[in-house]
Amino acid sequence: MDQDRIWNLIAKKLAGEASPTELKELESALRINPDLHYSLEAVHDMWKKASEPETGHPETAFQKHMERMHDLRIDMGNPPPEAYRDEFPDSPGRFEKWKITSLVICGFILLFLGFLYLNIPNTTTVVQKPILEFVTRNGSKTNLLLPDGSTVWLNAGSRLTYDSLYGSSLREVTLSGEGYFDVVKNAKKPFIIHTGKINIKVLGTAFNVKSYPGEKTIETSLIRGSIEVSFTAQPSKKIILKPNQKLVIDKTEAVPNNNAPAVVAQPLIRIQHLSKVGADSVIAETGWMQNRLYFNDMSFHELLKNLERKYGVSFQVSDVSLDTIHFTGSFQNETVSQALDALKLTAEASTEDFTYEIRGNQVFINNATGDHSIQSK
Repeated sequence: MDQDRIWNLIAKKLAGEASPTELKELESALRINPDLHYSLEAVHDMWKKASEPETGHPETAFQKHMERMHDLRIDMGNPPPEAYRDEFPDSPGRFEKWKITSLVICGFILLFLGFLYLNIPNTTTVVQKPILEFVTRNGSKTNLLLPDGSTVWLNAGSRLTYDSLYGSSLREVTLSGEGYFDVVKNAKKPFIIHTGKINIKVLGTAFNVKSYPGEKTIETSLIRGSIEVSFTAQPSKKIILKPNQKLVIDKTEAVPNNNAPAVVAQPLIRIQHLSKVGADSVIAETGWMQNRLYFNDMSFHELLKNLERKYGVSFQVSDVSLDTIHFTGSFQNETVSQALDALKLTAEASTEDFTYEIRGNQVFINNATGDHSIQSK
């Protein structure tokens, strides 16, 4: 509703000329802008006081009115009465009443315009909504219960945010990192996850989302139910996943050819089946919830990123040639030194080998046969 319309409705209500439809319209505006109640009540009080017959001397009534104006933080000054007597010379009584009424009207205008400036959004003002944020550090995980009863498990190094309007018409959250969602079914209020390049829409289901900044891929693994994945850069493109399917999206954008027509680079997309490992057929994509880390033909650099999150340490690598080593296996209850010792056995069988040194929460890795100078990753 625009400002002129709200002004008109309040004026009609104060004058007693508002129709039932207009009163309902104003009531709706009050629900949208609760702070308007205070301003309206203050102005109504001023209006009522001005319209009531004053008893006693007019100067006494005027002084009381000025005190009310001061209480409302409205400073109208005290212009010389001669400026008004030239225009309204009929009688002193009429002058005093006009002075009071004019001050009330001016106060009403200032109070109302001040409210509009502070509370009604326009093209240059953005209404800020309170944001709730949950963050897990490396080496830790957490479990959250959302306002609608949906459950979220956040992996290490992750962030989940949502605003105060969660559940009013939609259930929207933003994820950076990895989370497992068990969503309460509500067809009237879809659950939507924003991860930057993709949006995931569900009604009621269980699934895992992995979208860490700096990693090459985004993964969405569906355990049960169904989800709809859309792309921020191409909203009309949608993919429906079935249970036990995983959507993997390569975030690396294609390099444009200067000789070819300009096109919008799209991420590479593939659908895979979930990986079940071990005698108990654990789903590898959600193994982190049982403190398990599974890796298959993973580069040394990528594996160290996962170990950083699992153990809450920072790796410093001296030689990028170590990234030619790839690893397959799993860790669960091993310490960081036990995990590195196991990786060394694999590296020794390759053309590369490494040594490591642990200093507090930092781990320095060197090429066993090359330069041992330490550089940050």
